Amino acid sequence: MLRIKGASKETAPKEVLDVFTAQEKQYGTILNTAKVYGLRPTIQQGVQALQAGIVASGLIGAELRHLLCMKAASINGCPY
Repeated sequence: MLRIKGASKETAPKEVLDVFTAQEKQYGTILNTAKVYGLRPTIQQGVQALQAGIVASGLIGAELRHLLCMKAASINGCPY
């Protein structure tokens, strides 16, 4: 359960709605982090750029990225 009520599809601006639509297509749902970042579209754009840069660098493989996400979620007491 989110502690912060994130943006919804009904009230999201177009650029946030585009992210929501892409996530639904890829994951079958909108990720909670996208809902929270959707409250501030400029932050959401920055997070997406950071993620794209990390992936494009090729320095961290997909398996390691997955393990890092799981460890970070575990440290924060969040299910992943």
